[in-house]
Amino acid sequence: MSEHAGAALPEHTDILIIGAGLSGIGAACKLRHEHPGKSITVLESRGNSGGTWDLFRYPGVRSDSDLYTYGYDFRPWTRQNPIAEGSAILDYIRDTARASGVDKLIHYHRRVTAADWSSGTSHWTVTVERTAPPEPRAGAAPSDVGGGAPGHSVDAPRPEPIGTGETQPITATWVFVATGYYGYDRPHIPDFAGVEGFRGQLVHPQFWPEDLDVRGKKVAVIGSGATAVTLLPELVTRGAETTMVQRTPSYILPLPSPGVAEKVLFMALGRARAARVLRPLMAAGQRALWVASKAAPRVVRAGIAAVNRRRLPADVSVREHFTPPYDPWDQRLCVAPNGDFFAALHEPNAHIVTAGIDRFDADGLVLTDGRRVAADVVVSATGFDLLMFGGARLSVDGRPVNLPERIAYRGAMLSDVPNLAFAIGYTNGSWTLKIGLVVDWLSRLIAHTDSVGAASVRPVAPEGLRTRPLLDFDAGYVQRSLDQLPRQGDTAPWRMAMNYFDDRRQLLRKPVVDRFLRFDDAAAPVPEQLPALLTGPGESGEERTVQLDDDRFICVRLDGPSDGAPLVLITGLAFDLATWPMSFVHALADRGYRVIRLDNRDVGRSFRVTSTPPSARRLLRGPLPEGQYSVEDMSEDVADTLRALGVERADVMGFSLGGMIAQSLAGHHPELVRRLISLCSTTGDPSVGTAATSTAALLMFPGAKTRDMYIRGRLVMSHHLAGPGFPVDVAYERQLAATHWDRSLDPRGEAEAMRRQIGAIRSSGDRTEVLSRITAPTLVIHGDKDKIVRPDGGPATAEVIPHARFVRIPGMGHQVHPMVVPRLFELVIDHLGDPREG
Repeated sequence: MSEHAGAALPEHTDILIIGAGLSGIGAACKLRHEHPGKSITVLESRGNSGGTWDLFRYPGVRSDSDLYTYGYDFRPWTRQNPIAEGSAILDYIRDTARASGVDKLIHYHRRVTAADWSSGTSHWTVTVERTAPPEPRAGAAPSDVGGGAPGHSVDAPRPEPIGTGETQPITATWVFVATGYYGYDRPHIPDFAGVEGFRGQLVHPQFWPEDLDVRGKKVAVIGSGATAVTLLPELVTRGAETTMVQRTPSYILPLPSPGVAEKVLFMALGRARAARVLRPLMAAGQRALWVASKAAPRVVRAGIAAVNRRRLPADVSVREHFTPPYDPWDQRLCVAPNGDFFAALHEPNAHIVTAGIDRFDADGLVLTDGRRVAADVVVSATGFDLLMFGGARLSVDGRPVNLPERIAYRGAMLSDVPNLAFAIGYTNGSWTLKIGLVVDWLSRLIAHTDSVGAASVRPVAPEGLRTRPLLDFDAGYVQRSLDQLPRQGDTAPWRMAMNYFDDRRQLLRKPVVDRFLRFDDAAAPVPEQLPALLTGPGESGEERTVQLDDDRFICVRLDGPSDGAPLVLITGLAFDLATWPMSFVHALADRGYRVIRLDNRDVGRSFRVTSTPPSARRLLRGPLPEGQYSVEDMSEDVADTLRALGVERADVMGFSLGGMIAQSLAGHHPELVRRLISLCSTTGDPSVGTAATSTAALLMFPGAKTRDMYIRGRLVMSHHLAGPGFPVDVAYERQLAATHWDRSLDPRGEAEAMRRQIGAIRSSGDRTEVLSRITAPTLVIHGDKDKIVRPDGGPATAEVIPHARFVRIPGMGHQVHPMVVPRLFELVIDHLGDPREG
């Protein structure tokens, strides 16, 4: 897996992911799919991917959560062993990376030591140190990693690579830190008295020697957490006389692997569908147990004790060894797949003692109650210390970021730290459930930031926000490190909910932005002047007014290289050129397209028609007013604009009414259109693609007389037209509406202009004959939840245009939503080709 260790780092990357473990690989897969126009680089300090599951090699290593929830939502775990061994999880992570091409994005032996944000360039400058592979260490001292006492050498590799001192900078627009929160190169090893006189071997599970043979040896396992619970049955199976020594018991539950529900669902639904059904079911089960533990701790404690009692040998006391002094879920519960831990205690070579350790002696452990535990090998399964961001130092404009002074926003960003997100999973459920939601939310935030033309976004905590520790968890590894962690607030979105279902609502369904986010340091989500949708830093475009004749002029916006392949984007009914998300425009420009956006007549900064607009009644039936223009007239505007710009032939994409204009242009001027894309449009045949009655009624509302009224009205329409797969982002839609109002030459005349455009559609009638003459290769795209151009309009269009290809996007309404941009971009490039390749 380390074949990319020597590959040169790019000078700049759009998205930098630190860590190639479960979280980093999952983030890279999602972001690569959803932002195909962005460059992504993954840095991994070790020589292999897989993170924890490549590092941990101790006997029996496995997950302590079911893989239906611990695995990726986009690539479900389809095996019938929900509690999986470490090697299977490692294969799953690496197979996922290979399947998505993410394995080619990873640079191994690269450790991030520092990252500084520059407000001047709106980039992170990340210092990357090259690391060297770990080397075996012989004769290590007992306090050292994987060592033994003097005279008892252990050849155990250091798990973490060694820094070489050779560094290289890389700049990044976004940084996602997926290093977890453990310091993997420094496990927590208590300061045991007398350890220097121990004649046996002291091992930490993280640094398990590959050649350690425990058969016939006395092994003492110190600890009561998931690692110790995993080790005991495995060591017993390997023939060791094994004693688990715990100062404080843990709650341990047997878990059928697989359970009855899994078996039934796998038989009834098949592997893939069953896995998708099991994910929310398992998550709900985890949540239910946690809620019950908090609501009725004594009842849950008694239930766990009863289960333990049925599983344990008669001579093993539940009260002494399985009754912690805290309530269930004050610390994480341990699981025993198929009850293997309890079964092991029935074996003659398995023992458990509950007492503190007073000291080591030459032959083992001396406990605080005077008992002795003889041992040839002592395994210190005593956990880790926390380490945020892999130890990398953060700064903003050269000023260090002191983590305890920062507040976590949505459990994903830090207050006043731009364009940086991090991964911290649930402490009361599967880690990956939270990471998947965070990455989905981050993807939406990146798309929104691009769409409004902003270069950066940062959360700003309100004055007087009360804070508390980041992790409300009593585990020792948390309590030892609270003073090194950021804080959390006491209200959303500053509170770490640790609730998957609440986070789904907050991170997936609610608007991606709120009043706490600042884009390019702007305080107001709806600017009073020309919005950032058009003026964002880094945009290469220029706006021009193209005079067509004495009466007609068209406003155009040009993005991308001047010698790029021309691509015309035509907007829909009552929309101006800012409707196209900037993430889409920039992605096309970056691919080498000369993107030409334009305001249609009666919209934005293009010319206004002075004829009387049709009344609502006349739009439904009866003659249209004299001077009413048609879709063909609007397509002539586009044709004349292209000639005025010196464009001889272009690819053309139109949305809604813009799709009709693009179709007309291709039908009447085939010499101008190389390839055609019709998005959410129809043929004019009255039997297909008609608007819903509710939509038609909304379109007839009187026009707004103020900016605020217009924004509110557009929001109502946005909610109506949005599909369930792409819910309305209120802040984005408000900004889009504000942009339209501010750019309009006649904002108070928008309603009249829209009626004239609807009149153009009606005056053109059924355009089937024109569409049948189109010779340009055509792609037709439609959402299956479109309320203004009913979904049957898409396939009808594709059927009429010769050799057209049709693609349906599930869950999409009548909108060019920022979150649909990745799919649109993929379809556009597939249809038009990559201009960089000629």
